[in-house]
Amino acid sequence: MMVVTEAGNLGMYPSEATTTDLNKGTGDLNYSMPGAYRGNPDKDPNGDDLPPYVPAPNGHFKGALITHNGDIYGGDGLQDLVVRVGGKLWVYPGDGYGAVNIDKRREILLPDGAPSPADLTQIVSAGDATGDGRTDFFATIGDELWAFTGYHGASIGQATRLSASGWTSRDLVTALDVSGDGVTDLVYRSDTGRLLLRKGIAASGGGVGLASLGNAGSSAGGVDTEYAAAGWAASNFPLVMGTPDTNGDAIPDIWGVRSDGSVRLYSGGRTTVMAGSGAEIIAPASYWKTRIAIG
Repeated sequence: MMVVTEAGNLGMYPSEATTTDLNKGTGDLNYSMPGAYRGNPDKDPNGDDLPPYVPAPNGHFKGALITHNGDIYGGDGLQDLVVRVGGKLWVYPGDGYGAVNIDKRREILLPDGAPSPADLTQIVSAGDATGDGRTDFFATIGDELWAFTGYHGASIGQATRLSASGWTSRDLVTALDVSGDGVTDLVYRSDTGRLLLRKGIAASGGGVGLASLGNAGSSAGGVDTEYAAAGWAASNFPLVMGTPDTNGDAIPDIWGVRSDGSVRLYSGGRTTVMAGSGAEIIAPASYWKTRIAIG
């Protein structure tokens, strides 16, 4: 899990594998480590005793939106981080050790007619939702829901407004295949404090038909269904995010930072999230109450 601290710095909490299968996660998090660094400008290229890398400038990620879901840039198989900061959208390539070098970030350009990255209120990486082999994102801009599809290493291929209203009081949680039919679905937090599931419909050429995620009536079944009952309001869970499967059951999961400063993992299901209070991964801690973002 990547986090932005109150001071605007990036932290990373490594996940843990099971002892019997290193490819299967436990859902647990290890102790945090710095998530970003830069080249040392004082390092003499001809040689000295100074370290080659130093921490990122304090506050570099202040006000950032962050999301990650796989190798987005470079095709090197390493996890990358997408960040909206400074009014622009960037990809920070991962280094394979859990952190990003801010010197190597690349701006993600949006096509004509797209909203300004500065206006984004949320962005969630969806992997390849449309089936074209390229990375896609879902985002909110105030009351609007957008899809940014076809990122190919420099720019987004297409920006599509899916809905013109209703999203100011909602939060995107997951844009992945939840139901298990191979088609991307949306899980979002409603203004009533519930999590709702909107099932996507497959497009004739593969992937999801974006229109099916624009409103409940166009989705599979024609209605958004309750994924988790009331209790998920922002007053209870200031920060919520969905991730790909973390516990080995092939279903996306949900992470929540509660108002008491605890971090909990909720195992996803095909139709509803795991009942109960979830697994407490980090006990209540004051510093988690001040996290600006997780992603």
